[in-house]
Amino acid sequence: MQPNRTRKQSSKKPKKAIIFDLDGTLYELRGGSYKKSPLQKCVLNNAQNFIAARLTKNKSEAQGILKNIQKQYGEQISIGLEKEFGIDRYDYFNTVWNIPTHGIIKKTQSTRKILLPLRKKYQLVLVSDAPRVWIKNVLKELQIQDIFCDNIFSGEGNLRKGLGNTFANIIHTLKILPRNCIAIGDQEHTDIAPAKKLGMYTIFIHRTKRSPLADVCIISIRELPKTLKKLPDKRSQIK
Repeated sequence: MQPNRTRKQSSKKPKKAIIFDLDGTLYELRGGSYKKSPLQKCVLNNAQNFIAARLTKNKSEAQGILKNIQKQYGEQISIGLEKEFGIDRYDYFNTVWNIPTHGIIKKTQSTRKILLPLRKKYQLVLVSDAPRVWIKNVLKELQIQDIFCDNIFSGEGNLRKGLGNTFANIIHTLKILPRNCIAIGDQEHTDIAPAKKLGMYTIFIHRTKRSPLADVCIISIRELPKTLKKLPDKRSQIK
C-alpha cells in the first residue's frame, strides 16, 4: 500500500500559504504603530506593575529594572526577566498582555470577508511576537477566531520574528516550500526581510511607507484580494 500512497501524494498540487503578521497588518493600531499606540503604553505600565509585585519593589525601583531590561533585551522583556530574575515568561505574558482591545485596535468589518475566500486556495497562517492571550483577544474582537485554526505561531517561546528564527520554523512545521509562501506584514525588518531571504514572496502593508525589499506594497488589507489576482505567474514565487 505504501507505493500507492506515494503516487497519490506526488499528484497533489503543492501547498500554498499566506503568512500574516497580526498587529498593523490584519488591523490598524490606534496611533499608527506599536511604539506610538495605547497598546505599548498598557504593556509597559503593566510590566512595571508586574515587576514591582513579583520582585517586591517600589514603583521607582521597578521602573529602573524595566529600563535596564529594555536596554539589554529590547522588546524581548519576557526573556530578559526570565534570564535576569528567573520570572516565568508565561506568568509575565498572562498578566501583562491580557489587555482589552477596546480603544486600541481599529476594528473593520471587512477583515473576515477578505480572509474567508482565501482559505479555498491558501493555507492561512498567523505569526506574531505577541503572546497568545493578546492574539486571542484580537481575533475575538475581529471575529476571525476560526480563520487560522491551529496555524498560529505566537511569540511565547524562543522562536520570534524579533530573533529572526520564526519563518524557518514555520516552513519546517508546515512542511511547505518557501517559494509557495506569501508573507504579509507592516515591518520591513521583521516581516519582509527574513521572509524574502528564505525565498518567500513578500507584501508590505503600510498606509504611508513603502518597502524597497518587498515584492509588492499595499496600503491596507482591503487591497489584498485584488493584489493576489494580479500576481504574475512568471515573477511570483507562488507556483
